[in-house]
Amino acid sequence: MYGRSRYQGPSHSSTFVSPTPSYRGMPGSNEMRGTDIIAEYLVKERVPYILGYAGHGAIGLLDGIYKHTDQIKHISPRIEQGAGFMADVYFRLTGQPLAVYASTGPGPMNLMISVANAFYDNSAFFVITGQVPTTQVNSGALQDDYRYNGDMSSIFTPVVKKSYRIRRVEELTTALPEAFQLMRTGRPGPVHFDMPYDLYIETAPVSTPEPAGGPPAGHRANGISDYTIERALELLCKSKKPLILAGGGIRVSRAFDELKALAEQLEIPVYTSFMGKGAMPADHPLHLGVAGVWGEYPATEACRNADVILAIGARFNDLHTGSWIPGYVYNIPPTKLIQVDIDPNEIGRNYPVEVGITADARQFLDHALRIARGKGLKLADGDAWRSEIRTWQADWRNFCDPYARSGEVPIEPRRMLADMNRVSPHDTIMVDDVGNCQVWSEQYWMPKVPGSHMTAGGFAAMGFGVYGVLGARLARPGSPCVTLCGDGGFSMCSHAVATAVEYDLPAVWVVQNNYSIGTIRDLQRAYLDGREIGTSFINQKTGEFWNPDFSRMAEAMGARGIRIDHPDQFADAYAEAIRSGVPTVLDVMINRDTGIPVTGTWQMPPIPEVQPTFGQRKVR
Repeated sequence: MYGRSRYQGPSHSSTFVSPTPSYRGMPGSNEMRGTDIIAEYLVKERVPYILGYAGHGAIGLLDGIYKHTDQIKHISPRIEQGAGFMADVYFRLTGQPLAVYASTGPGPMNLMISVANAFYDNSAFFVITGQVPTTQVNSGALQDDYRYNGDMSSIFTPVVKKSYRIRRVEELTTALPEAFQLMRTGRPGPVHFDMPYDLYIETAPVSTPEPAGGPPAGHRANGISDYTIERALELLCKSKKPLILAGGGIRVSRAFDELKALAEQLEIPVYTSFMGKGAMPADHPLHLGVAGVWGEYPATEACRNADVILAIGARFNDLHTGSWIPGYVYNIPPTKLIQVDIDPNEIGRNYPVEVGITADARQFLDHALRIARGKGLKLADGDAWRSEIRTWQADWRNFCDPYARSGEVPIEPRRMLADMNRVSPHDTIMVDDVGNCQVWSEQYWMPKVPGSHMTAGGFAAMGFGVYGVLGARLARPGSPCVTLCGDGGFSMCSHAVATAVEYDLPAVWVVQNNYSIGTIRDLQRAYLDGREIGTSFINQKTGEFWNPDFSRMAEAMGARGIRIDHPDQFADAYAEAIRSGVPTVLDVMINRDTGIPVTGTWQMPPIPEVQPTFGQRKVR
């Protein structure tokens, strides 16, 4: 058994007093340590991994995990936020929340970036962070956040579904089942335990609780009437130019099959928000792509012209809508909106609705499909609408195809994406990082399997893909796992490669290297007359563009690294990276001045919005 020192407050002595076996819960008692309750509960919830970075405020927690390493594998990324990004992507692929931990003070602060990223994208994991012992609160002990009577719970509260202030071991027996049920229901999201680290070792006369059970991720009880759904479907099918919008809620509820079935039954085209990308296979005849500022032209143009849109699990943010300015992406009204969302606060937030339905995406689609099939509902007359759409698709294809064959040096990004689409196995998991890499993926990456594309939307934290691809590998060990990242994001989290080597997690990092924070440089060029500052990586002594040699960095960490300067080198190197089964970094030198086509707009108020570079605004 383990003991504890009863440190009551600050002391001038620097002598460490060794713990003595004097606390409650000696052998033979029916008492349990806090850490053992947590560890045994994670086993009951079948949590396969715990991820985090050890510190003095976490060693008590790890001592409980030590007994269960045959059931819960411990992984230690090289920074706390990496653990969160990995757990975030794991949940998006599996619906299973992992456990993520940190020590006290700086560790939780590092972790908060990935917690917020998960919260705003409706992804979930269990967060547990250390706190000074209950006997040292407000003492000013090491990493005690005492000056304003705060604690980690008050800091995490805005970016989790709930933060629990655990102050007695007994509280774990009710808090753990509640937390895991809360993570999964409604809009999924992380939950947080603020845990004084003496409570890991303290005991209480309790037993490990049983999981609460309950519905799968994203579920919410659905009481919508047949009448409401029939009204929505009839409005859709009697229109001349209807569309179905698949938002991120389709991914959260894993409603891919149901979406496809309803679209095929009604014979109505489907487009997506960026968070919904991959809700249908890119090559499906009814699929139009992503709509938005950097959307695919057929989808964006269809939105401008539609008369009725059924939106499922989409929140209509500024990037998707063209900053809500009429005519760039939407004309609502006169376009009529049917909005379905699990969160009633999202319905009508940014556009007026003709019909609003509070429901889980999969439940709604199941219900709608049953009614549509029973009544034989289909689009009444869609030939003219489909003909218009085919024209827009041909225009976009004719624009894109020459770039897909470009021999330009530095490399044209559309050429490398075309090669990736051609070479990637059908089950490839793509995890975008944040930046221009993300937008190139939005327009040109073509997912073959629904649910195989992930991106960071609401909080948009750089590093999400660089570390998140390892979470994908944990979730899909039999599939190629790739991240498309920029040199900025990779520089922030390049130690992910070391984690991949340490834990044998083969992944491919495709680094688009343009010596810049590309998205922000582009905004300076577009909105501020090209006044660039702080957005290019330049050797201040020589004035030349400069980055580390990312391929050699990878080799130094035990991975494979390949620098690619010519487009003809890329496809073979990428194919080999996928086949190799070895963590591989491809350092791809792309053209830093190639602009990403704007099909909508995005405004930086009060600066006037930019105009589309492909297509044009249409106000109806």
